[in-house]
Amino acid sequence: MNEDVRQWMDQDRWSVVQGTAQSVPFVLRFREPALLPTDRVDYARCLRVVWAFDGEGSGAMPHPSVSSEMEVFEDRLCAAWEGDGLAVLTGVLTFDGARQWVFYTSDVSECGERLATMPQESAPYPIELDAFDDPTWHYWRNEIVGERGETP
Repeated sequence: MNEDVRQWMDQDRWSVVQGTAQSVPFVLRFREPALLPTDRVDYARCLRVVWAFDGEGSGAMPHPSVSSEMEVFEDRLCAAWEGDGLAVLTGVLTFDGARQWVFYTSDVSECGERLATMPQESAPYPIELDAFDDPTWHYWRNEIVGERGETP
């Protein structure tokens, strides 16, 4: 792992913003200070992991038992991807029946391999993944943070 990224991860702190967007409650957790994408050209792929716990348009927030399951999943996912800097979790958005983890990585394929070997519960986690090129971190900064009116 790049030493700058390791230092950033060791010295970061997490902030939480709660509010409403389009009359729907949300919770956004994000790392501060924000890592600058221009300094991290090696993390040019956005990898989104989404766990839908209710229907889109429901405006629902997770039941405490589902939140607990998602916490275990997040801990396992971060151990698998962040331990050696394969991927960096920039933030987590819970909104409208789903939780979305936003990672940036240089190797989506390796992330998939590690996810496949990660400990699971009795049933596979109900997640969907997608990845796309985003070297300027436009998605994170404009689509997630920008919509909520906050700047990490």
